[in-house]
Amino acid sequence: MNSTTNKPLCPCCFKAFSASILQDGNSSTNNGSFNFSSICGTCEPTKVERALATKAAATNTSSPASVVVPPILWLLTPQEIEEATQTILTATKLNLDEIASTPLSDVTFENTIAKLMCPPNYKTNPQIAACKFLQHCSPDAQIREAASNAGKLFAKSRVEGRMRSDVYERVVAFSKTEECQQHSLGEYERHFVRASLQDFERAGLALSREDSVELQRLLEEDSKVCSAYGKNLGGDATKLFFAPEELKGCTEDFIKERLGKDVEGKCTISLKYPDIIPIGQTCEVAETRRKVSEAREGVNAYKNNLDLVAEGVQLRKQIATLLGYPSWAEYI
Repeated sequence: MNSTTNKPLCPCCFKAFSASILQDGNSSTNNGSFNFSSICGTCEPTKVERALATKAAATNTSSPASVVVPPILWLLTPQEIEEATQTILTATKLNLDEIASTPLSDVTFENTIAKLMCPPNYKTNPQIAACKFLQHCSPDAQIREAASNAGKLFAKSRVEGRMRSDVYERVVAFSKTEECQQHSLGEYERHFVRASLQDFERAGLALSREDSVELQRLLEEDSKVCSAYGKNLGGDATKLFFAPEELKGCTEDFIKERLGKDVEGKCTISLKYPDIIPIGQTCEVAETRRKVSEAREGVNAYKNNLDLVAEGVQLRKQIATLLGYPSWAEYI
């Protein structure tokens, strides 16, 4: 089997691979590599997948039980990303609804604050990364699209969660309890209570209802602009073509890997970091560096990203002003 293929795992192999990671290294060998005997043989994991699994096992093995970091199981198909995204969004809303249903007189650390400190809460759910991060680096356009959509939905959910006045009221109520004020909590827990209050207040829950609705609209628009900006970066397919002599100073391997990929006798250069960094650092031909820089930073670079930057600046100025800050920099 060829372990260098980029073909995704089929469902049965992905299930076996996932189970292998989640068994706390029980299926790994003494040298830290996983036993893939349960793989069907049609799509053995790639070297990258093996490396991720091995790193996850090593982290779990070397860390104390109290600080074990769960491995991230990277979702490999658009359908998996979409299904996992909906599962997380549903669980997040149910979690917030449960907090909000607690009578103000009955709030405790366990039924209020603790529920905000762990999954499915947005900030502390490692599966968020599994759903949205591949928008930045997957070679598959459909996976990038699905991950980008997941990022938009998570951002919207995050905004909606910060605007939950019913949850905010429970956090405020807990902050006034003896349990909180008599310093029976640890330093980290006390910090989390303060940070949660500040997070809600920075979301505008101290504003009038009219201003609060306007703030939510602005935050959602800002999130859409940021997502579109990142999508333009991740989906950029710009290609520049240079003769080998135009890349003088770059390593022989760098030139060889890119030569003839699209045009006979020419090296194909994208605007991704593995291409542009070596050129910027080692290429001796000034004109080549200029062309690459212009393609990446000129007025036509990355579709409408300059327009998106201008729109984002205006949105963030409005957000800061509405919250009583002189600028976005002061707000953040």
